[in-house]
Amino acid sequence: MKTFIISFTGYFIFSCISIAQRPITAEDSKITFKHGTIPGFMLTIPEVTYKAVEESWIKSLEKGTKSKVQNDAGELSIFGAIIKDIAEAPINVYSYIRNQDTVILLAASFELKKNEYISMEGRREESAKARDYLLLFAKDNYLNLAEEQLLSEEKILNKLENDLKSLEDDKTKLEKMIQSNTTTIVATNDELIILRTNLLSLNDELQAQTNQYNMLEEGPARDEKKKYIDDLEKRITNTSKDIESGEKKVADMQAEIEKAQNDSLPANIKEQEQTGKAIDQQKEVVRSFREKCNTIRGYR
Repeated sequence: MKTFIISFTGYFIFSCISIAQRPITAEDSKITFKHGTIPGFMLTIPEVTYKAVEESWIKSLEKGTKSKVQNDAGELSIFGAIIKDIAEAPINVYSYIRNQDTVILLAASFELKKNEYISMEGRREESAKARDYLLLFAKDNYLNLAEEQLLSEEKILNKLENDLKSLEDDKTKLEKMIQSNTTTIVATNDELIILRTNLLSLNDELQAQTNQYNMLEEGPARDEKKKYIDDLEKRITNTSKDIESGEKKVADMQAEIEKAQNDSLPANIKEQEQTGKAIDQQKEVVRSFREKCNTIRGYR
């Protein structure tokens, strides 16, 4: 029994675990169907799913012909299939698909004429073509899977890179907030110095005006003095409120700065470091899957 093998070397990272690449194999063999044992080929395809291979195989067999694949308890047969890569005339194909450990096994026999099957013993040219047809089928299915895996890993990498960019933007915003708050605190403290000075002056003025008011007798002058004192008291109240508001503003901004410096920024930097490491790891995963795809594409 002659064995044909397409394989490639190398190890690839799957969820941070290195797994050796497995080969595609095609062997000429005797295959047992319900109607008997006949010459054919055993094809193995690693990693792919039963459903994906079955759908692809049926589509491949039905391509270019009106004939339909018949499924008899798992045995797939088609009469009058047009497979120019194997023979010019229509042929019959008998096959079945099985799950076998971590690979899919596809058994296929090609009937050129009644009871005349392709095999290495009597139909070497057609046998080589049938083997190439099967290996190309396996390659296409394996490549489809690998490309889906690559796309999935690239999406993970893209998400991580976007997360890092978001963290970097957040860090920039925090640093700008600290700078802005610091500038505002300095300006507000300067304003508070002026307000407190004004408040002292207003309180002194109020004391003086109150003393004068108490010395006046009832009359227009005393009434005017009372209005002036009332105005002073309002100004003192408003200035006190402005001072209280300014002090609260400074306290709130200082609290924001301290939270950013002691909590948000350190957490952000730590998360950036972790995300950066995850990106480096994921880039290696993507590189491995890209190499895997390129290797499969290079199958001959």
